[in-house]
Amino acid sequence: MLVERTAPDAAALQAELTDLLQLEHDALPAYSVAIMALHDARLREELRAHRADHERHVEDLSALIRARGGIPLRLPHMPTGLFKLAVQAAGAPGGDRAVLLAFVSNEWQSQEKYARHAARPHDPEVAALLRRHADDEARHYAWALDALEAMGCGTGTPVGRMTKAFARFHGSTADAVEAAGRVALETVVRTLRAA
Repeated sequence: MLVERTAPDAAALQAELTDLLQLEHDALPAYSVAIMALHDARLREELRAHRADHERHVEDLSALIRARGGIPLRLPHMPTGLFKLAVQAAGAPGGDRAVLLAFVSNEWQSQEKYARHAARPHDPEVAALLRRHADDEARHYAWALDALEAMGCGTGTPVGRMTKAFARFHGSTADAVEAAGRVALETVVRTLRAA
């Protein structure tokens, strides 16, 4: 039996875009912590450029949410956004390598989540925006993996394997918590639209 995949309705789309906007608000403070903690100026500049991508994502998503009749939330996910910030802060005292290991742990979820959302059916405007953002996230993650490889703790090393395992656990747990929030938001949007 062939199941046709259709684009989300208005309430589901608002919840989906808001979830991604909250993901961006999770990332921005973690980026600030990472940038302040890095010693290598070249690494700091690269993360500043990546943070600028996230700032652009916030603007893009906020404009799209408004254009579709919603109100953009300028809040991180609760409580997962705080945990992501704590993970990044935990790497700060350990030097550049620890900062990037924490960064990869957080960035794994962002690139995975955007890839999933970009693969879903959407109207052309939403699809193009999500694909651009997913491409940015994949580039950020790949850069961090390359930087760690150059530092001797790439994915083939024990530290790299442990980091990947933690990133998957951390990201999958955050996804589950954030999915519950997305369902709740979708329910609220449907209720308000019906009133």
